[in-house]
Amino acid sequence: MLLERRHLSLALVVLLIASAGCSGLFGSETGTGTGTSETSTSADANGPAPGSSGFDAGAIERGHFETLSNSSFTTSLSFQLSTVRDGENRSVFINRTVAIDRESDRSLASGELVQASGDTLATTTYTADGTTAERRVLTRGEEEMTDYRSASSPYDGPVQPVNESSVIDRSLLQSLGSAINWTYAGTETVDGDSVSRFEATGSNVTGFAADDAVSTTVSANGTTNSASATVLVDEDGVVRSFQYRVSTERDGQPVTVSLSLSVSQVDDTSVAEPDWLSNA
Repeated sequence: MLLERRHLSLALVVLLIASAGCSGLFGSETGTGTGTSETSTSADANGPAPGSSGFDAGAIERGHFETLSNSSFTTSLSFQLSTVRDGENRSVFINRTVAIDRESDRSLASGELVQASGDTLATTTYTADGTTAERRVLTRGEEEMTDYRSASSPYDGPVQPVNESSVIDRSLLQSLGSAINWTYAGTETVDGDSVSRFEATGSNVTGFAADDAVSTTVSANGTTNSASATVLVDEDGVVRSFQYRVSTERDGQPVTVSLSLSVSQVDDTSVAEPDWLSNA
């Protein structure tokens, strides 16, 4: 049974929004307009992150893009928007994981959208040898509908290969350097690798796509109650973790947006054929 077109469209739009840094969260087409500012933390705030002046946004952007463009890796995204509508708490959840296997030239993306109604759409996309297979599962109450489809290169229809460029997206990295006063908070370990931790809070947290999307839709009398962000960067400049959260008001109602991105298994990601491949 084919999934309902409106659910598929909503899921694809929201997943693409999340991959691009949540621009247009409430339907606005306003971009971030941010560049690669050379804003840095104080000179003594050093760690493994590139640059001799602490947070070097330009070096991080280059290191992240160049390293992941030539490495196998797994990236995960978690996004949540919560608000109040008609006196009820409403939330939308998005989870997305993309695995890139350079050695086998395979990639696998899985995403899940949970709407405020409780309806869940799970989409899995597998690309290998010039062919892409996709499985979509819509769950509504006790009913479950599954749809399979596939396409091969050149792709000119709705089925598209796993979009690696949406994973290695420079727009988020560029926004990290937009007049944000990052504070160095020490070192940690991720997957056995040393990383530098940088934090920003309050009015210093500006310029992010998610922040821009929220601010453009808050009412004229709305306020931003709190905002915070954390970045973990390894010695190669790869952003291994990015956490962002903002609480604001829209039309007098509370709105909370949280975004979590992580990169793991660098040079250690392998992708196997999914067990449903023969159905596509």
